[in-house]
Amino acid sequence: MASSSQLGVDGDIDMASSKPSKQRKFYFQAPRHRQRRMLSARLSDDLSGRYQSRHASLRTGDRVRVMRGEFAGLEGKVERVDYSSGRVFVEGMTREKAAGVSSKFPIHSSKVLIMELNLSDKWRSGLLTEKAKAPEE
Repeated sequence: MASSSQLGVDGDIDMASSKPSKQRKFYFQAPRHRQRRMLSARLSDDLSGRYQSRHASLRTGDRVRVMRGEFAGLEGKVERVDYSSGRVFVEGMTREKAAGVSSKFPIHSSKVLIMELNLSDKWRSGLLTEKAKAPEE
């Protein structure tokens, strides 16, 4: 179980160890609300300039570009976010199974770039604008 000492001063989650195995353990054993905060993707250059941040948490409705793998270079909307596995399902990214059935292909959140944010949630848009207004230290 993660202790409160793993929360940083600004509320972000700090990893207590640099060992990859312990980082995976920390992620997969974390409660869902912490897994949700840890699941983020890099923002495109124009979005990172606008919001003064490199990463944002992924949400349904965000438009992303796949950067690695079979679907590299393709863009689509996020249909579903699976916090337990750290993967997103993007519309149009499907794979044909052996039985001939088409299934959605999960893509790891670190392999996508957010091109457009879903700002229908006022809380999320308020957080991003407040972060952009905050003075640099």
